[in-house]
Amino acid sequence: MGLFSGIPFDKQQIEAAIYRLELLSSAELRVYIERNMPKTDRTYSAVERALQVFDELEMTVTQARNGVLIYIAYKDHQCAIIGDQGIHQYVGDEFWRSQCELMIDHFKQNQYTQGVIAAIEQSGKKLAEHFPVQPDDKNELDNEVIIND
Repeated sequence: MGLFSGIPFDKQQIEAAIYRLELLSSAELRVYIERNMPKTDRTYSAVERALQVFDELEMTVTQARNGVLIYIAYKDHQCAIIGDQGIHQYVGDEFWRSQCELMIDHFKQNQYTQGVIAAIEQSGKKLAEHFPVQPDDKNELDNEVIIND
């Protein structure tokens, strides 16, 4: 089934959805999944953790600054989507929040993989509007789903 060490997400299906998105858009999308947000001296919000991961993955290196990160801490019931400044200027916080809500609606029905794919597909439509695929498009960021268990 493609499930990874007990995590209820099918990595291969999600990576296939990222690949399909990048056939339509020059934007770059990554997915980062962890069981829980790291325990530290202070409590982070999902957005703060997503920003931290966004930086760690060097997602600002895209030429058009159009990288998007879907972050999920599934046992903590937390998610956030971060878009670099190139795409964020067009869609804003409300769009990213609505995509998280879409995922959460699926997660509540134990449809983890489908929730992520739905958010990728919806985001892909917006990304393709503002960043259509170019004839010389290069894959600037790895499509691999990162699972930090």
